[in-house]
Amino acid sequence: MKRAHLQTAIALSLPPWLQDALPPPDTLFPSTEDRMRLVVGLAGQNIAAGTGGPFAAAVFDGGTGRLISPGLNLVATLNSSIAHAEIIAIMLAQQREGTYDLGGSGMPLFELVTSSEPCAMCLGAISWSGVRRLVCGASGEDVAGIGFDEGA
Repeated sequence: MKRAHLQTAIALSLPPWLQDALPPPDTLFPSTEDRMRLVVGLAGQNIAAGTGGPFAAAVFDGGTGRLISPGLNLVATLNSSIAHAEIIAIMLAQQREGTYDLGGSGMPLFELVTSSEPCAMCLGAISWSGVRRLVCGASGEDVAGIGFDEGA
């Protein structure tokens, strides 16, 4: 009898179109509106490209407006119920900054901008991540209105 091998690796990749959709690395997003405009635009492109749900998020340096990391909803693409845009953006920011604690000593004030209010899972991850400010687009009611059940 042949033994099934356990899955021992996790690979997360953002869709190839994202590189072309992002502005040059030195672009700053000085206002909350500028940051939200980017995030909502990415959510729309994620739907149009068929690479995920209508959700996006991004971590910014809240002081300078520098984009640290984008995140897209990749639940269906990756067959992973935890591949929410907020989780992806936080994971990439932590890797880029070389720390799991984005609120640690000497770190800038990191801000997470999301296309909608986060679900309970993402809200927990946000508080553990060290992100110091959260900005939400659509409300939970809006999300439910288009058929997504984000839980309590």
